[in-house]
Amino acid sequence: MTKKKKKEFNFKRWAAKWFSLNGFMSIGWKIVRTIILVGCCYTILYPFLLKIINSFKSFEDYLDPAVQFIPKYFTWENIQAVMSQLQYKKLFIPTLVYTLLVSLIQVFICGLAGYGFGRFKFKGRGILFGLMLMELLVPPQVLMTTYFIRFRFFFGGLNLINTPWPVIIMAVTGLGIRNGLYIFMFRQTFKNMPKELEEAALIDGCGAFKTFYRVMMPNAVSLMVTVFLISFAWQWTDTSYTSRFQGRTDLLVNMITYVDGGEEAIMVTQYNNTAAVLIVLPIMIVYLIGQKFFIQGVAQSGITG
Repeated sequence: MTKKKKKEFNFKRWAAKWFSLNGFMSIGWKIVRTIILVGCCYTILYPFLLKIINSFKSFEDYLDPAVQFIPKYFTWENIQAVMSQLQYKKLFIPTLVYTLLVSLIQVFICGLAGYGFGRFKFKGRGILFGLMLMELLVPPQVLMTTYFIRFRFFFGGLNLINTPWPVIIMAVTGLGIRNGLYIFMFRQTFKNMPKELEEAALIDGCGAFKTFYRVMMPNAVSLMVTVFLISFAWQWTDTSYTSRFQGRTDLLVNMITYVDGGEEAIMVTQYNNTAAVLIVLPIMIVYLIGQKFFIQGVAQSGITG
């Protein structure tokens, strides 16, 4: 009798929970949320998945209207041809080293600036922080001409154009791609850390800089990985700064304009799709490796709050 009463009670409680107004509203919200998530995933992933599929289609598959998604004549010729035109094997390592260097510099410099804004009080901090946020609002094209002239006549007559130095110098000085966003993320994270960490480091004889890299940065590993992933993705696919400061430098992103599919318009589209997949592939691999830290870092920075 006791078991039957328990089962009967559980069923009544379940029925009262789900067959009430609140229960119907909860179920309805879950359905709506699922539809929204599926729609967003479809909108974001469908174009890229279509590019991947088209990369393996043969010329005959493009001419066959019956072929929509699964190729009849699976081929690697598109990838081989595009890799040859991009000089993929030759330029991959130099591009990777360059992107990693700039991304690591941005993580350190933006972390240091965010630590200063988040933990120190000094005159003009609010004004400087507001000016830093302006970097998020001003399009990079507005300042591109000024930057170009500065690096073309660096310290009077030194020409840094078509070298990696303009982007590296901008990263070191906190003016790199989306550095304002990274500083803001670090500032929010360091601001919310307990003061006891700094007090304990001060008792142990640590100065401000030693406290930063021995105490604060190890407690912000997730955010560091997040900033690194975002910086790597933007730097790897950047065309604004790269085309103007390093237009003649052998980087993968500069070689996309040289991809040629011949006279057939279909082959041009086919090769462009393949080139896009090859360029984005390293970003996907890096993100899959660090996606756990990426989610934690975004939550830790408080941007979604």
